[in-house]
Amino acid sequence: MKFIGYGILAACTFMSGIGSTAAAQEYRQESVVVTGARISTPGVYLKRQGDFLIIDVIVSSDSRDYALRRTEIETTVDALLAQATDYDDISISIDVNGLIYPLESTEELPLSSGSRPDTSVANLVLRTPIPQDISNIQPLVQRLEQFANLVEGEGRATVDTRGGPTVSVVDPDQYRGEVIDLILEEVEDVTSTLGNNYRVILTGIDGRMQWQNTDNVNVIFYIPYNYTVIPTSLTTVLPDY
Repeated sequence: MKFIGYGILAACTFMSGIGSTAAAQEYRQESVVVTGARISTPGVYLKRQGDFLIIDVIVSSDSRDYALRRTEIETTVDALLAQATDYDDISISIDVNGLIYPLESTEELPLSSGSRPDTSVANLVLRTPIPQDISNIQPLVQRLEQFANLVEGEGRATVDTRGGPTVSVVDPDQYRGEVIDLILEEVEDVTSTLGNNYRVILTGIDGRMQWQNTDNVNVIFYIPYNYTVIPTSLTTVLPDY
């Protein structure tokens, strides 16, 4: 008889680089983006509120000359950074493969090509702390959108928000011990119910922590694991392949 703790593999990628490796190391890791998707709830998980609400902001320019595009974008982003100094609850970051890093200047601002020819784009992240026990995130979303709309683009540069809100979490691995404790509690409950004639072989808890956004506020943390319940009289168990 086999019992399986179900879990899915959440998107969790690590920084592959922004500019050179040395430049990338200058950025302090702040938090990870927690994506939302339709998932099957894992058998055992820990639920916590996310730390920050975030929205994506695109600063783009379609001036013909690349050097002019970059100047227009950097000037616009500088205006956003200057504006953020007046807000205690709003900060500007960049998303590098799912990791959020604070943006302190435009010196290492990564640009990418836009969807149209002769267009350059800077992808930014606006974030604000999520208050405890919040019931409606819409005021937070509106505040971030209003912040973005206050800055007028330099030259042909524009500032636009994209997509819906999501959340980020600071140091999700801090919850690993709590998740493992929950798994062990489940295993103990099963063995206590079945009695001394059975024992459990538990695998997977040394795997990577996973996390998933469930409702734009809360996050579940889990480790995909499984365990097999066998009679104590059985001395040899063949692994599943």
